Amino acid sequence: MLAAFVSVMAACKKDDETEVLPSLSGLYFNSQNYIAPGEAVRFSPGGLAEPEGVEVGYVWKIDPSKVVSDTLEKGAIFVHWFPKDSLQTYTVTCSAVADGYYGTSYSRTITAVKSGLDQSITGTGIKSTDPKLTVGGVDYYYTRIGNLEWFRNNLAVTTAGVPYVNEEIMSDIYGRYYNYNDAVTACPEGWRLPSEEDWMSLAEAIESPVSDKYSVFENVAAKLYADASFNGELMQQYWPEVGDITNESKLSMLPVGFVNLGNLDNAGTYPGASFNGALEYTVFWTADKYDDEMAYYRYMITGLPDMFPGKGDVNTFGASVRCVRDVE
Repeated sequence: MLAAFVSVMAACKKDDETEVLPSLSGLYFNSQNYIAPGEAVRFSPGGLAEPEGVEVGYVWKIDPSKVVSDTLEKGAIFVHWFPKDSLQTYTVTCSAVADGYYGTSYSRTITAVKSGLDQSITGTGIKSTDPKLTVGGVDYYYTRIGNLEWFRNNLAVTTAGVPYVNEEIMSDIYGRYYNYNDAVTACPEGWRLPSEEDWMSLAEAIESPVSDKYSVFENVAAKLYADASFNGELMQQYWPEVGDITNESKLSMLPVGFVNLGNLDNAGTYPGASFNGALEYTVFWTADKYDDEMAYYRYMITGLPDMFPGKGDVNTFGASVRCVRDVE
């Protein structure tokens, strides 16, 4: 019995002295959120608090491609060519490993996108044979409603405004976001930013009662929205309050959100821009100012049937733009 006791105590002492391995930490890498199909992307790890005298290796994996790199040493660049024929979201994972340490991993997603009709955005109801205007290499389709012709896709003129999450590849997919001061001059020659009266005429044309200026346009959402998908995923689910999306107006509106632009830097960009409400809000400037600092916009919220008036700062609030022109 004494021998058994001694044996148990020795085993307990051995378990207590089991070494707890330290962990690697801080791993990070930068990459764009959106890329073109077939693009080569360079990845480089950083941020890791590397222990002295210990060699650290990095392993890269791309899902769903199932591509795994060989173990790369510190400072090595991993380059991956993404498929040419696929519009989808990939998960990129970097793992750091070292003898005597628990490893660590960091992941980001990258989405392959393509602009143009029926590419990343499908289900707009727009056909290649519909009337269009080409400006700066971008096709703007339009339709007549009453005595106005309206753009059917969001303005993407690059002389002003910002693309979604500040990545230029998204410019003519979601359209650009402009502050009011840029929006009033951004439309192509012969076109203009629609006034509140133009928006009221639109609401009346699709049989929504308009009580007065800056009123709520009731039950218009289903007639204004496109039943669109982004890379095969519906941008909106069915909501009983809205009903079936018909796009009766042919304006093919999309819930691409809005942006708080922040401060303009010396390079003419907004590095601190905060993008909000994608897949939830649809926001367009009107030409009407409230005062020197604020102007009116029109917006819809996914799941609600109406279009509402709102006010935004003329310098720092960013919204989408649809251009109009008068016709006889």
